[in-house]
Amino acid sequence: MRFKFQTTNVTLFPFLSVLLCTMGILAFLSISFLLVVPYHNDYISKSKQIKFEWIGAPAYVKPIYFYCYKNRIEYYNLFENRSYTLFLDGLLKQIEGEDPKILKYLIQILELNINTKIKFGKTEYYPLLLVYPEGIFTSEILIAVIEKIKGLNFGMEPMLREMGTPYQELNFK
Repeated sequence: MRFKFQTTNVTLFPFLSVLLCTMGILAFLSISFLLVVPYHNDYISKSKQIKFEWIGAPAYVKPIYFYCYKNRIEYYNLFENRSYTLFLDGLLKQIEGEDPKILKYLIQILELNINTKIKFGKTEYYPLLLVYPEGIFTSEILIAVIEKIKGLNFGMEPMLREMGTPYQELNFK
């Protein structure tokens, strides 16, 4: 007597049909999206200007931006309503004691903070160093200057080349 082996045949027809239908639907959707979406110059992604915003700081803290680049520092003097560009060699001369304008400005900020807190409460002007990738050395020198002033808090924020900052609208005379 011979025994017959039972063999089970598995058909792949349901799987293949589902796979083929799915591929067909995806191809149909991708072609229809290409036809529906207009191709104009308005829709081409352009490089966008990134805007820097200081989020998460208390409302009573007002940042004063110091832009630290490779060979210069740019800042806005609140008391003179004027922007300054201080090149690295000028900064080093000011540190050595030759007309230290930036040091005087930082001391004025500290005095303003002390007087404002006494009169009105919490408002604090906060030097914020915006450090661009090539400006790390310049920021380190500025940090050394700021640390000489006891009681003046400051912060650092790494920046990308494409990042812009909001205009400081603080007018003092």
